[in-house]
Parts: sequence; C-alpha cells; structure tokens
Amino acid sequence: MRLPLTAVTMLAGIAGCCGASAADLQPPAPPPQEPAFKRFFLHAGPAGLFYAEGARMHAGGFPVPGADVRVPNSYTFAIEAGYHFTPNFAIGLAAGYPPLTKVEARGSLTGLGTLGKVDGGPMALTAQYHFTGLGRFQPYIGAGPALMVVFKDHDRVVTGLKTDHAPGFTGQIGFNYMLDDNWGFFLDAKKVYLRAKTRGYLGPTPIRATVTLDPLVLHTGLTYRF
Repeated sequence: MRLPLTAVTMLAGIAGCCGASAADLQPPAPPPQEPAFKRFFLHAGPAGLFYAEGARMHAGGFPVPGADVRVPNSYTFAIEAGYHFTPNFAIGLAAGYPPLTKVEARGSLTGLGTLGKVDGGPMALTAQYHFTGLGRFQPYIGAGPALMVVFKDHDRVVTGLKTDHAPGFTGQIGFNYMLDDNWGFFLDAKKVYLRAKTRGYLGPTPIRATVTLDPLVLHTGLTYRF
C-alpha cells in the first residue's frame, strides 16, 4: 500500500520533532570541576628579575651629561603568601631571598666598570582578583604597593656607597593550575616600578644618583592551599 504524499510528509515531521525532543532531553555538559575552596595559599619557587634600568647622576652638585647605568638580570628564590576573603578576592605578600645586584657604568661613564653592588630586592603587597568557573585553571590579576629593601651596599668604583630603600608600585598577572584540592603549580609575572636614590664618592667627588630599576619579576613553582 502506498501512502499519500501528505501522510509521508506528516510522518517525517513527527519523526523530526521526536528526534529534536530526544536531543533536548540530553543533560547539559557539567561545568569544569573546581578544587575545594581554601583560604590560605603559598607560592614558592625560583624567580628572575629583568631590569629596565636608567639613571640621572650628579657629581659635585652638577649633572653628569650622558651618565647611565646597566643592571644585569638577577635570580633568586621567592615566596608569596596569601589569604582569600572570597573565592574571587585575595591579598598576597611576595618577597624573596635578596639577590646581589650589580650596577655597572654605561653611557658617558663607560669604561669605569662596576660602580657598586647592592644586597636587596623588591617585595610587594597586592590585592588580587581570581577568576573562577574554569576548573583547575585559575587565572588572576593584582596590583599594589612595592618596596625595594636594601640590606647592604658594596663599594667598587664608587666608595661610601649608600642606597636608600625604594618605594614603588606593582601590577601582577598569573595563574594557578591545581592538581588536587591542595597542590598545584603557578606562573606569575609582576612589573615593579622603582626609583632608588643612591650616593657615594667617585674619587674625591661626591656623587648622587636616581636609578630607575623597573624590574619584570617572573616567578614560578609550586602552589599549596590550606
């Protein structure tokens, strides 16, 4: 028996409708599973400081035309400890073992060699926003005050070297990737804006300088939450 064309069309429509309804009944994909919320966190691992340096220098009270400095990159071990007020909002305090930072003559002072060395490094307190809803991948951004803490100066060409602590500001971006509720790894980048004031003697002549450091601090390692 051959069905009329109208009946075939109606049956096809009913079949399509039933198929769509069956698809609609499929449960939606579950959201990415996130680790349990923990308020405290620690970041620990190696860090590199990559400077964007420069200097303005005076000798005997007069500007030194073309004087500049070079600050080679330095490496250290750093820790950041933090506290979550909510899953999204946290604060973090970052500091590291103070690296020995060398300051070399450049520009019109090229040829003098190493002007001095400084034991010290930046620390930063940042307010952070952590993005949620992405499962184990948890990016964040932050910003806050920074301070370069100077523990000791070492004379080289410049004698009687004295460098002051330097306040500044930092911006931060990074992410955690959690392996379970407690452990994971992280990658963090901070751009720190610092101006350090230093003084001493070049031979018998008193000198003073404002040194721009502005390091990019790259920090990676293990995350622990508790």
